[in-house]
Formats: sequence, C-alpha cells, structure tokens
Amino acid sequence: MSENTFDIESVRQIESLVESLGSLAECKRLGFIFQDGQGIMSLSVAGLGYLLFVKARNITSLAEAFAAGYECAVDEIKDKA
Repeated sequence: MSENTFDIESVRQIESLVESLGSLAECKRLGFIFQDGQGIMSLSVAGLGYLLFVKARNITSLAEAFAAGYECAVDEIKDKA
C-alpha cells in the first residue's frame, strides 16, 4: 500500500489543510488528520472544526483564533443553560 493513502471523501479537505499549515506532518501533529489501522488517512473532527471555524472565517492570527474558540465555548455553554 502507498505511504500516503487518503479517504476519497477527505482528499480536498486534507489538501486545504496541508496548503494552510505547510505539511502533512504538521496536520498530523495537530490531530487534524486521523489515520486508521489500515493506514488510510481522513479528516478528523478537529480538522473539520479548523476548516469551518478558522479557515472559512479567514482568521489569520493566533489572537483571532483564540477569540473564536472562546466565543464558540461561550455559545456552547449558553446553549446548555
């Protein structure tokens, strides 16, 4: 089997992550890519969250990312209350 085998449904998202973060290794380090027991890589929940809440909102700085994460957590707490 190839060294880099991707789930067909995740290829575009993984390409977007690699382009944004610089390397497949960095995506794996951050937990944005999940690799199953057969070595097939797919987008993780964290990777999807990054694409939806950071990249799609054009967040470019660490402070903006922190603020977005904080807002998301506050909204989650309000929804449970």
